[in-house]
Amino acid sequence: MPAEWERHECCWMAWPDNAMWEDILPDVEAEYAAVARAIRRFEPVRVVANPQSAGRARNLLGKDIDVVELPLDDAWFRDAGPSFVRRPEGDVAGVCWRFNGWGGANAEFDKDAALGRALLDHIGLPAATSALAMEGGALAVDGAGTMLTTETVVFNKNRNPGITRAHAEAEFARTLGIRKVIWLPGNTAEFGTDGHVDGIACFVRPGVVLFEESAVASGPGYETTEANRRALEGQTDAEGRPIELIYIREAPPLKRQGQGDWGYCRSYVNFYIANGGVVMPCFGIPEDEAALEAVSAAFPDREVVQVDVSTVSQGGGGIHCITQQQPAV
Repeated sequence: MPAEWERHECCWMAWPDNAMWEDILPDVEAEYAAVARAIRRFEPVRVVANPQSAGRARNLLGKDIDVVELPLDDAWFRDAGPSFVRRPEGDVAGVCWRFNGWGGANAEFDKDAALGRALLDHIGLPAATSALAMEGGALAVDGAGTMLTTETVVFNKNRNPGITRAHAEAEFARTLGIRKVIWLPGNTAEFGTDGHVDGIACFVRPGVVLFEESAVASGPGYETTEANRRALEGQTDAEGRPIELIYIREAPPLKRQGQGDWGYCRSYVNFYIANGGVVMPCFGIPEDEAALEAVSAAFPDREVVQVDVSTVSQGGGGIHCITQQQPAV
């Protein structure tokens, strides 16, 4: 699996129309469209939409963003869509994980479970299937055989009961070409996803990981963050290079529209690396500026653009969660 900073053919997204959004759906649509347009500045964007929602998607996205009509349940494309890989021959294929609605957190997921294969058939790319229950947001790779993932996802009884570490690593080697897995404890308290790594840390270049520090200095959230940091300290990648950690701080607890902070994705590291750019979240708070500076320092050769996803974040995800890169051939 190529690193996200390698050249892309396009970015894939999906169009939101799920009943979970209820009366805030127009705001969610506006934020999805804003993310798509920001990424479109750097590379082509293609959006999967339910047939009944495709017309509205086209109207809000504009003529320079393609809309592909396929059935789906939800719009977290990183998790339900395929993970794209480059085969030894140089062509691109997709890995279709066994998607089970984030371990049953979502009761309706049949369409999403079939989305990866349906999309690959539609665009004419070969598919590799896996019996491993997994989501794209639960993995991060450096493009050279190293992968970050979390124990709270892979070994969770709601996804892969009884699986061994050796079995999981063999499957990542088979499907993604991974030679070394760095296991993080994850986050048992994260609603829905059970601790996706794309809200914890990501590779920004070979041997360098951007790690998200806790916004609070004590309590369960702080302890979870510190456990993940300790798991990364002293690690080496598949090439034997020591992992260097650089830091960014998550957004503080947010309370919007009368809700608490339990459902919010407050991660600034949940960004999308595009061709020549980075599209990252902001929330309309003072901390946005420091986060922008941290990401700009991590990617000095790319333009960094912030998009407010305050409404989308109420669903527990961010910009990385709603996107997926297709590598260039």
